[in-house]
Formats: sequence, C-alpha cells, structure tokens
Amino acid sequence: MRKPVLVIAALAVTAAAAFAFVKFSGGPEARAGECLVGSSDVVTTGCTADDARFKVGKVLADPAASCPAGDDEYVQVAPKSGGKLCLLPNLVEGACYQPSDTGDSWGRAACTGDETVKVTKVLAAAGGDAECPDAGDDLISIVYPEPPTTYCLSPVRKAPA
Repeated sequence: MRKPVLVIAALAVTAAAAFAFVKFSGGPEARAGECLVGSSDVVTTGCTADDARFKVGKVLADPAASCPAGDDEYVQVAPKSGGKLCLLPNLVEGACYQPSDTGDSWGRAACTGDETVKVTKVLAAAGGDAECPDAGDDLISIVYPEPPTTYCLSPVRKAPA
C-alpha cells in the first residue's frame, strides 16, 4: 500500500527539518512572510519562484526561543547576527513535490513517481485532514500554526497501464 511509504517519506522530511539547525554567514535578514531559496543562506526570492523552498513563518529575537509548536516542525535557522528564523516549506497549490536530496525540504517535481505528492489545497488556517477538501484515505496534511497554514497533499496516482 502506498500510503505508509508516502507518510513515512513525509515524516522523514519533517523529522530531518525539525533537527536542521543551520548557521549561515551574513546576508540580508529575512522577515516573516518572505521566501528563501534554501536554509543554509538567507537568500530571499519571490514566493512563486520555482526555487522558493522555504517561507519565513516567524522571526525570533532570542536564539534560545522555540518556534511555535504544531503538528509539524519548522526548520530552525540561527543567523550570526542573532535570533532565529522559523521556516516552513513553501508549497504551491497544484504543484507536485518530492522530498529533496538534502532531506530538509520538498523539491518541485514532475507529477510522477512513488514518493511524489500533489498539493491539492493550501489553507490559511492551522487545521488538519478534516479541513482539506475531498479528504480521502491517502490524504496527508501538514499543519503550521504561524502563519496559520495547512498543506493538503495527496499521492500522485500512476496512470493505468
């Protein structure tokens, strides 16, 4: 059954992101709501750009402070200038993704393959599976409290042979 493999893959990416605490060297400071190319450098980009992998959910002045608690963990980045950035994946509704090679985010992908998911809906609320339209057995939701975001994901179905 594909759902366990997909859930394990999603959880593995989330777990890797939860433990990613990456120091980066200078660059512009990011603000909540801005999107970043990666988690190792603060390189901002438009949130609709293909290389926008993360969105800044919250900026914490205290590097010892914790990112908001939720169903899924934020990637935590500590700039040398102090503080901490709480990053969530920047997933676009209608696009397909696979766990990235680095394991800290999702990368855009063709809508094929066993580990590929399609973002069926992006909700501006911290809900869950029940909030996602057409919630089926294979649905996966990823929830972040700040900004309140629920990503509704479904596995990509292979075309019948």
